[in-house]
Amino acid sequence: MKLNGKAFGLACGVVLGLAGFVATLFSMWFGAGFTITTLAAVYFGYSWSFVGALLALVWGLIYGFIGGWILAAVYNAMAGGDTA
Repeated sequence: MKLNGKAFGLACGVVLGLAGFVATLFSMWFGAGFTITTLAAVYFGYSWSFVGALLALVWGLIYGFIGGWILAAVYNAMAGGDTA
């Protein structure tokens, strides 16, 4: 079975983007300095604000899509042909 790289990349991007968005909002409401410091080291332009949450969403979509697409490509290369 082969994975569709675009679909898998989009799914990974949506999950990672939403995770960054929600993590930022939760850390704004409940306070978690470690989360903000970690995300600021990974996402360019990130800040502890609603705009920062949107940036985390966008960067997460981009990073997740690229990572998911690469993961699908490696899986497809390792899986070879259809065995089913």
